[in-house]
Amino acid sequence: MISFSSWRGEKLTGHRGLMTDVLKGRLDFQGFAVSDWNAHGQIAGCTNESCPRAVNAGLDMYMAPDSWKPLWLSTLAQVKSGAIPMSRLNDAVARILRVKMRLRLFEAPAPSRRALGGKFELLGSPEHRALARQAVRESLVLLKNQRQLLPLKPKAHILVTGEGADDLAQQSGGWTLTWQGTGVERKHFPGATSIWEGIEAAVKAGGGSAERSRDARYRAKPDAAIVVFGEQPYAEFQGDTKVLALPHSEHLETMRALKAQGIPVVAVFLSGRPLWQNRELNLADAYVAAWLPGSEGGGIADMLFRRPDGSVAYDFRGRLSRSWPRTAGQTRSTSARRITTRCSRCASASLSRTRAIS
Repeated sequence: MISFSSWRGEKLTGHRGLMTDVLKGRLDFQGFAVSDWNAHGQIAGCTNESCPRAVNAGLDMYMAPDSWKPLWLSTLAQVKSGAIPMSRLNDAVARILRVKMRLRLFEAPAPSRRALGGKFELLGSPEHRALARQAVRESLVLLKNQRQLLPLKPKAHILVTGEGADDLAQQSGGWTLTWQGTGVERKHFPGATSIWEGIEAAVKAGGGSAERSRDARYRAKPDAAIVVFGEQPYAEFQGDTKVLALPHSEHLETMRALKAQGIPVVAVFLSGRPLWQNRELNLADAYVAAWLPGSEGGGIADMLFRRPDGSVAYDFRGRLSRSWPRTAGQTRSTSARRITTRCSRCASASLSRTRAIS
């Protein structure tokens, strides 16, 4: 797929040097090149409905979901007029057909007639959910664990708060059911478990109790509070940001209020990318980068709590894949410092790293 990006000021979907000379020539690429969504319309002199320059540069297939008919008509006229050489059209068609033949698409039956066709009961099966929950457990990264707070004892009273605690859309992120992952409700996630639901189940199984709140208020003073916060769902350029910090601060106010009352705070951060988190790291007694756990919020509870008998069920194994920013305005020219911890018993290591980025 040829992206919206540019190389030295020239849109890639119109860049003959890269698509034809390098990709198909020097690299001997035998597949076909398809544009991103209406990316051809961004080429100088082109629109979504007409762009011979893209085909002549080496594009084999337009991605034009909402402009396909006028684009087809204009391309047909351009081939007839010679604006697009017939040899280029033949090459594009041959490449597309070659890939389809290699994939045996012309021999394959309709999806409904294939081996598992129509067996929708297999989707979200217990085996699938168990594997997804395991993936959540193994992806969590423990960045701070002061005084060995984690894993918590389930036989306690736990407050679960923060805007992300019971929000399956937020814990799933963009490209979930809708483009931006927004406009969806709990009913759209059948069989899924929110972070709150996973924690509630773990605490009850251990003989404790849990209550849910949007802020620092509670009915009974908790033994510990879990604050779940992070980014709202986004996808593609809608998530572009010039400041590497969360645009809201309600969770900071909640954490400060709880800390002022002497309540241990566990921070659970939901995000699809590294962000500046110094304030949150310094406020929290324990901090977990939880990424986007999707439908299996129970996987987070697995890591935050001990088993009912007091033993440790799982140890943190996740590592950061890249450095996190030292400042909210960090760019490539400024330095970043990697923060990694290996296990829930690394209290001193976690603290030293937290001080380093303060």
